[in-house]
Amino acid sequence: MTRPMRKDAAQRRDALRKAAATEFAERGIEVPLDAIADRAGVGRATLYRNFADRDELVLAVFAGLVDELGERMRQKTAPDAFFDFVHELSELLLRNVALSAALRHAQSRLALVKLRQKIIAAGTSALSLSQAAGTVRADLEPGDIRILAALLGAGLETADPSEREAISRRTRALVLDGLRARS
Repeated sequence: MTRPMRKDAAQRRDALRKAAATEFAERGIEVPLDAIADRAGVGRATLYRNFADRDELVLAVFAGLVDELGERMRQKTAPDAFFDFVHELSELLLRNVALSAALRHAQSRLALVKLRQKIIAAGTSALSLSQAAGTVRADLEPGDIRILAALLGAGLETADPSEREAISRRTRALVLDGLRARS
């Protein structure tokens, strides 16, 4: 049985995750890890005590973003909540192309399975709400959220940066149209 993390240790880990998210956004995925530790106000040893390598840190950053998305979705009460989820997930993938690419090349398959589970969990409540309201097709299952995430992120990594927004918008439109309940 693992003991819960001490409060100060949890705060340092969270500070590292937030600092990494900011550094990745500002300077790219290959930013020196020392810069992340400096931004978080901790030493390099603390960074490595919390994250074994860059892949693990990237995974934690993306997982944190997905957790935040899930929390926002659990607050939703509108019949179109799942469409909001798809829109926000698409934006998350567009804003974090480098993170998504790094995740696809990560060494830990188990970690990726956990991230996929988080993505599914993030959208499940919105899916249930929209299906109950009759706005989303009834045959959609929570496991399909993983497929939707793959579709929404497809092509962004290899696209020219000037084309990414248009590709994302068009992919989102096609996906949303396919999700609508038909009468």
